[in-house]
Amino acid sequence: MGNFWEGLGYSVINEFLGLFLSREGLAKSARYEVVIGPPSGIQSGGGGGTLSAISQALDGNNNTRAISYNAETIAFPGRNLEIKEDLSTYGPTREVVSGSSYEDLSATFYVATDHREKKFFSEWQDSAHSSNVDFNARYYYDYVGSVDIYQLDEEDRRRLGIRLMEAFPKTIGAIDMGYANANQINKMSVSFSYRYWEIIPGDLASNFLNRLANIAINQVERKLISKLPKVLTRL
Repeated sequence: MGNFWEGLGYSVINEFLGLFLSREGLAKSARYEVVIGPPSGIQSGGGGGTLSAISQALDGNNNTRAISYNAETIAFPGRNLEIKEDLSTYGPTREVVSGSSYEDLSATFYVATDHREKKFFSEWQDSAHSSNVDFNARYYYDYVGSVDIYQLDEEDRRRLGIRLMEAFPKTIGAIDMGYANANQINKMSVSFSYRYWEIIPGDLASNFLNRLANIAINQVERKLISKLPKVLTRL
């Protein structure tokens, strides 16, 4: 019996170590990727105005990768279920779900010497409410975008993602300056408001779906070719 339990113990340890060291192992907090999707008007180059100004915030092009890469800290957001008492039953009270709520998401960004990060998010906020023109609030769908947060594995593959839907930068934090911090990199905090989040598949799921799509396309293509005259298939 001693050899049995000893062997079982080694088996459990090896199984745990195998899980921990494999690609399916535990997630690491430093393995992540952030993809910021500003309002749709920015993606198309905009037709002037504040949306066009946002696209110019990154040295004249509408590529937001430079901002996304500078995300030093961020979090996978949580979700709260709102509950109320069910008064239609006798006996002990029962709690039932009445809705859900989402808290703002905070992130920290490294700041470049030209403060392009601050300019980018400030212009995004201006697309929601102009602070130096007419002080009017803009149309909701003109200033909401998305923020994607991915968990990466050891091979930098996206394993799972969370997408913040209808997101916009609610709060831009101050950038602290001081001679005592001469060797420190400037950082800026941004708080995102959003309506809800949804799970998006990682690369492995996408590759599997792409393979299925390619198989279906190839089958249809083969059927079409089989019905063509032989003289055409030789061209």
